[in-house]
Amino acid sequence: MDRRQFMIGAGGLGLLATTGRAAFGQNAKLPDYYPQDYSKIIEGSKAEKNLLIYSNMSVDMWAGVMARYKALYPWMDVQTLDLESSEVIERFLAERGTGSKTADLLATVAPDSWINAVQRNELLDYKSPEIPYVPKWSLPYPGLYTIAIDPMLFIWNKLLLPEAMVPKSFQDLVEKCKANPSIFKGKMSCYGAQFGSFGYTSAYSFIKHHGEKGWEWLDTVGPMTRVERSSGPMVEKTLTGEYVFGYLTGSGNPWLAVRNPQRGKVLGWSFISDGTPVMMRGSAIPKSSNSPNAAKLWLDLMISHEGQIGMAKGGRTPYRLDVSPEEVDGAYTYQTVIKAIGEKNVIPVDYNPDMITDHEAFMKRWTKAYNL
Repeated sequence: MDRRQFMIGAGGLGLLATTGRAAFGQNAKLPDYYPQDYSKIIEGSKAEKNLLIYSNMSVDMWAGVMARYKALYPWMDVQTLDLESSEVIERFLAERGTGSKTADLLATVAPDSWINAVQRNELLDYKSPEIPYVPKWSLPYPGLYTIAIDPMLFIWNKLLLPEAMVPKSFQDLVEKCKANPSIFKGKMSCYGAQFGSFGYTSAYSFIKHHGEKGWEWLDTVGPMTRVERSSGPMVEKTLTGEYVFGYLTGSGNPWLAVRNPQRGKVLGWSFISDGTPVMMRGSAIPKSSNSPNAAKLWLDLMISHEGQIGMAKGGRTPYRLDVSPEEVDGAYTYQTVIKAIGEKNVIPVDYNPDMITDHEAFMKRWTKAYNL
C-alpha cells in the first residue's frame, strides 16, 4: 500500500463516518447500527467469562478501553499481557504449536509478524459491524483490524539541548550531528532494528521512502546512536539526561509522559518534518481462541467511536474520522496528524511483503550503518 492509498482510503469514508456518532453514550449501550443478532455474541461471552490478550501495550494504555468494556460486559475477566512487538505473535504461535493455553486476541505493531500469521491462515475472518465506519486502509487482511496509528517522533531533553540545536527534520538532524558531534555522539537513541518488528519495519519503511539518501543519513547518525528495544527506556533516559535526543521514537510513551506537567517541562517532542513514519497498530482474533465471543466484543469496542476515544486515553492515536480532538482532550487524531505534517510527509508503515524477503539484506546494511 502506498501513501496515496493510505490517504485516499481514509478520505473515502465520506458520510458514513458521521453516522457512527450514535456510539455508546453514558449508559454503556451498544451503537444502534449493530445487528439484532449481536446479542448471540454477548450471550456466548457469558459462557466464556475469561479473555486473555497478548499485546505490546501496557496496562495504563488499555485503561480507557478496559473501563468501557467492563461497563458493557461486567461478567468478563480480562487479562492483558504486555510483550515486545514481535513476541506477541511469536509466543502465540509457539504456545499453539504445543497445545498450551494461549491468547484469545492479539494486538501489536508488527507488520511482518502479521503477514506471517496471515500466510499461516491463523486469523479468524470476523466481520465487525464497525467495518462501514472505518477507513478501507485500516483493514489490510480479512480479520486483521487497525486499532490505532502510531506516528514516529523526535524527542529531546529541553534542559540539555538548546532550542536552536533542536532538529526540525532528519536532514537538519544530520547536519547538526556533523557540526556538533560532542553534543550528540553517544547521547542519542532510536529503536534497534535487530530487536523486533517495530524497530525493523519502521526503519525499513523509512529507507523505502528516502532511498539512498536515507542510508547516507543513517551512516552519519548511526555511529552516534545507542539503540533500544522500546520507547519506554528512550523516554526515561531522555528525561534523566542520559540521552539528549531520540529519533524515530514511538509516540505513545512520549505523549503519556508530557501529560505530567513536571515531565513536560523536561521532555520535548515533534513530528519529523521531512518524513514521519506512521505505524498501523493491528489486532485480530486467532482461530484457536478459547473465548471468540469475548474477543469479538473487545475488538468491536476498540474500533468503535467510544473505543477509539478510550484508546486515546491510553496515549494511542485514534484514526476514525468521526473522532474529534475535542473528544480526546485535544490529543492528536489521524486527521490532526495529517494536518500537522502534510500528506506528502506521511510514511505509511504498511504490510509490504518485501519487508520479509528483504530482511537479511536490509539488516546487513543497517548493521553496517550503526557499527554493530
